[in-house]
Amino acid sequence: MELINFNGSKNHTVGVELELQLIDPGSRELTSATTAILKELKGYPHIKHELFESVIEINSTPCKTINDLREDLKKHVQILHQAASKLGVKLGMAGTNPISNWARQTISPIERYQDITNKIQMPVKRMLIFGLHMHVGVQSGDEAIAVKSGLMDYLPHLLALSASSPYWVKRDSGMESYRVKILETLPTTGLPFKLNNWEEFCELVYVLKKAGTIESIREIWWDVRPHPDFGTVEVRICDAVPLMGDILSLTALTQSLVTYLAKKYRTGEEVGHLPSFLIKENKWRAARHGIDGKLIINKLGDTVPIKQAVERLLAELGPTAKELKADNDLANINKIFERGTSSIRQRNIYSKTKGDWNAVVDSLIDEFEESWGLKNETGSKKQEAGKI
Repeated sequence: MELINFNGSKNHTVGVELELQLIDPGSRELTSATTAILKELKGYPHIKHELFESVIEINSTPCKTINDLREDLKKHVQILHQAASKLGVKLGMAGTNPISNWARQTISPIERYQDITNKIQMPVKRMLIFGLHMHVGVQSGDEAIAVKSGLMDYLPHLLALSASSPYWVKRDSGMESYRVKILETLPTTGLPFKLNNWEEFCELVYVLKKAGTIESIREIWWDVRPHPDFGTVEVRICDAVPLMGDILSLTALTQSLVTYLAKKYRTGEEVGHLPSFLIKENKWRAARHGIDGKLIINKLGDTVPIKQAVERLLAELGPTAKELKADNDLANINKIFERGTSSIRQRNIYSKTKGDWNAVVDSLIDEFEESWGLKNETGSKKQEAGKI
């Protein structure tokens, strides 16, 4: 067995993958428009297919700072919005679409997705879910494994803050993040195995490939995983969220956490202390209760409200975030507690409108367009057309 090459990064660069919903503005249902949009974009490299034709993905450029990432993402989102608008398609983001049925979706024509669907069958066909994936550069494979282990304690924090999937096919799941429970039905998903070093990870990949479980590392869909091609640790636990500010705050938190844990690893300090059964329980609590839940903080079973746990974490990460120039966006995590997560806001809309599903979908579209400055862009174009 040969060790997999890890393309390490000296700087803790940051990048994200956004999974967006393609929505028919008339029915508010998801619409299979990815191939048509990509044809309109003529090979634009940062936008691509996902599993379903009603899902489209934006990949950022690797960036040094959160401010750089903000400008990079704005460009890609605007380009996608323009192409989608030409075809009469709206964009939205949340962990699930509140009304659309997975059984009515078209699988992407990409051969890889066709192969995965044929191999896994219905569990894949139910994967009508949308995530926010964040990459942060680390120096080596061993460092990636150590950071992965340390991050596991904090995955529930990130899940609770990003929770945006309460509804599933016009039903209230009773969860704040139902997306993660759907995702866990696939093989090689969920919380990662405990590994001691990069060699153990390479052995795991070798065995799974030889046994035919996976074709490549890309099919290890853990909540956090090393990405050797990019030289990053990839955090995959978050629901997709509609607000640009929340995306950047969650990414600032992730970049700061990875950098903080990497420094600990390099100085020989311990990273990660909770046993796996408590991490699993905390993940469940975050998925079920979101930011209103409590997390277990030690082997004695002591608990604290998630808000208190996050406040402690923000204080601990403050100096690191300042070094990364991510401190302002990190501080904006508190706005999530002030206005509520997307899951909370969706339920508020449903309640205020006495069960109007269209209003819930419209709120996701409106939040997305307003936070990314797309409403102003559309309005200014209309004004210019009126002048002519």
